[in-house]
Amino acid sequence: MSGKELGQEFKELVSSLQDQGILDEQFDQMKAVQNERNPCFVANLITTFLGDVENILAQLSTYLSAEDPDEVNYPQVATLALTLKYSVGGCRMALACSQLRDASDANDHEECIIVLDLVNQQFLILRENLNHIFRYR
Repeated sequence: MSGKELGQEFKELVSSLQDQGILDEQFDQMKAVQNERNPCFVANLITTFLGDVENILAQLSTYLSAEDPDEVNYPQVATLALTLKYSVGGCRMALACSQLRDASDANDHEECIIVLDLVNQQFLILRENLNHIFRYR
């Protein structure tokens, strides 16, 4: 397959993921920053993002695993959820992070646990699709 065909497949894949609500325009904005001087900008950013998310999700799990829900540091959970929300254009994951922040603002331990599972699910979907995208690069 030629570079032109691969480029077109890449664009179609990104467009499809945007149509499905997995990616949003933030991904396009990230790509627009990439140039000849920094051709790996997006790939490096995504690699860093994926590692950071795994660490933050582990922290969230630790915070929410407190036996006594009154011991949960809800402001820290909200801060971490906000950190995850602003990512690489993963809109479903951003929505789940907003829900986690809302649950933590309400000090609702049970809802936080439920929504953290949703955040994890959306992260797995996003990670799989980002990895798929970069097979074309």
